[in-house]
Amino acid sequence: MNQAAQGGYLQIVEWLHANRKEGCTRAAMSLAAGSGHLNVVKWLQANRTEGCTVDAMDKAAQNGHLHVLQWLHACRSEGCTVDAMDWAARDGHLEVVQWLHENTTVGCTVAAMDEAARNGHLDVVTWLHENREEGCTTNALNGAAANGHLSVVQWLDKNRGEGGTTDAMDFASKNGHLEVVKYLHFSPTRKEGCTTNAMDYAAHNGHLELMQWLDANREEGYTRAAVDYARFYDQVHVVAWLRNKEGNKKQCDRNLAFQRCRSI
Repeated sequence: MNQAAQGGYLQIVEWLHANRKEGCTRAAMSLAAGSGHLNVVKWLQANRTEGCTVDAMDKAAQNGHLHVLQWLHACRSEGCTVDAMDWAARDGHLEVVQWLHENTTVGCTVAAMDEAARNGHLDVVTWLHENREEGCTTNALNGAAANGHLSVVQWLDKNRGEGGTTDAMDFASKNGHLEVVKYLHFSPTRKEGCTTNAMDYAAHNGHLELMQWLDANREEGYTRAAVDYARFYDQVHVVAWLRNKEGNKKQCDRNLAFQRCRSI
């Protein structure tokens, strides 16, 4: 019955109720709510006694089922936890976030803005900034950068004070987001820079253009891991570029050594 409720199969739920003795647990209503099956939730309320848990509202919020949230709020007493707004924000359900803010007192945590930023939901980020006090952490800018959400990175940089860490540029590089990397490099307020992981990770995923840009504009460089990654993951174009770069470096080193010997 729990599984039938989750899937929204009301006729099966009714049949099991009439013909079997196993019944269900509180998970039935919670799962149905999380899946948006309000008709099943109402039937369980009217015909069963198990009830539900806070998972019902939390999961309904996570999946954007505002109509289910509203019914549970009016007809049940379990309420929800901070997960409701956190998860709704993470998945971009702004109307749900707004409704929870106006109709419940549980609130949210910094994870709400952090995760909304990571997933590129700028409308949710700006609303939380203007209407809530929890704020965010460096995970917000780091996550937005890693996933290539340039508009979110720019907004956080200009409107929030948490900033980011070297993870921002490192993971933006890993995922090939060159425009984000450029913004972080040139922004006067972003001083974190990156580590050798930036080029190493870019090599891992074959982002040669990004590696070339980092090589021309940053000083961190790369490690042996870049070559190993590129070889292992068959990034032939990266291997060729690294070999050529290493060959040129060795030739320059030999020329420099020769010039020094001549000057002695």
